[in-house]
Amino acid sequence: MNNAAPLRESAHYLVRALLLAGFAMFIVHLVRSGDLNLYIAPRMQFVVKLSALGLYAVAAQQLYSAIRTWFDREHDHLACECNHELPATWGKSLLLYGWFAFPLLIGFVVPDGMLGSSIASAKGVQFSPQLIVKPASGLPTASPGSPSVELPSDSPLFATTDEFTDSYAKFGRKLASRNIIRVTDKQFIETLTTIDLYRSAFIGKTIELNGFVYRENAMGTTQFGVSRFSVNCCSADASPYGIMAIYDKANTLATDEWVTVTGKLGTTVYNNIEIIQILVDKVVSITPPDDPYVSSDLDFGLE
Repeated sequence: MNNAAPLRESAHYLVRALLLAGFAMFIVHLVRSGDLNLYIAPRMQFVVKLSALGLYAVAAQQLYSAIRTWFDREHDHLACECNHELPATWGKSLLLYGWFAFPLLIGFVVPDGMLGSSIASAKGVQFSPQLIVKPASGLPTASPGSPSVELPSDSPLFATTDEFTDSYAKFGRKLASRNIIRVTDKQFIETLTTIDLYRSAFIGKTIELNGFVYRENAMGTTQFGVSRFSVNCCSADASPYGIMAIYDKANTLATDEWVTVTGKLGTTVYNNIEIIQILVDKVVSITPPDDPYVSSDLDFGLE
């Protein structure tokens, strides 16, 4: 009997087992090194860790199939009869498995690193809110990429138009009552959105936040962005958010350097859009946080 077919099939099972086990080991490596946060949002990490167990289980099944096929090569071939055809040539096999092996190799070889200005430039940092507010009581609408809602002079500072803006108005009143607005990682996006939406109530207030230094060609020599990436699921869907900062010693700060910025809130016009900005009083260099990314607060408005 020709044993070539069973041996070839056994080799395919073995390669699949190694690839699946490799991906599981890579997840374990990220967990042990503490770098899983660089790729996966905290809310999704349990699922990813659980998937490593599934990968190990399937890898074990493929390894068993490889061993069984090897030892049964002298007998009738035990096919699953499920029409899973193997690649016809070794070239096609290398191409098929290479699609999986190459990113796995890159994952192990290339040092883990956080997203920075190069990706932020490609995606475009959002210095203005991405909100669509339903007009009510004479309030105008803010559309994606447009300036924030401008409140009429005779309107309350924290006017609301619907249930959606009611949550921001309630949060805004809390922020406005504080001597210093410290932007937390948990509510980074919600805080900047609230301040920009109700900017009239925050002009001149002191704010403090952490982020990496971001620059664009259109910025002046005293301007830079204090930015963070928002991640909903994984780093592939990351969106950069930030706030403009004005600092007379901005040229002493390196791009992608992590800083804590403290200053007074104001407004400026950038790319023909009025945005909020920080008139910086103090800048402190800091070590990048273990979890450099932020996510939308799922509990926002439920307090």
